[in-house]
Amino acid sequence: MTIRSRAIIETENAGKYLQQLAKHWSHKFPDLTFNEKEAHIPFSDDVTVDMFAETNSLVVQIVSPNEFEAIKIEGIFDQHLLRFAFKEQLSIEWHRETLA
Repeated sequence: MTIRSRAIIETENAGKYLQQLAKHWSHKFPDLTFNEKEAHIPFSDDVTVDMFAETNSLVVQIVSPNEFEAIKIEGIFDQHLLRFAFKEQLSIEWHRETLA
């Protein structure tokens, strides 16, 4: 079973947060790739996080092997983003779906 979690986080600072998070995680995940608009972070062989900076939102997608891992990675992402975005009141709401 594969789980895809997705969140659309409204912020005018999407590009800034994408860059900060990608640079932060690049030390731990050397296969991470990113540019101004998107980032791909392989947390492990079976867990990935993709971020997309849009005009007024940061779109995040997590693909994981099960719900336990999905919840764990969502929490890790939330903690890191909220640390970088301490000047904003962000709302992060995850939506999960099971993939074939």
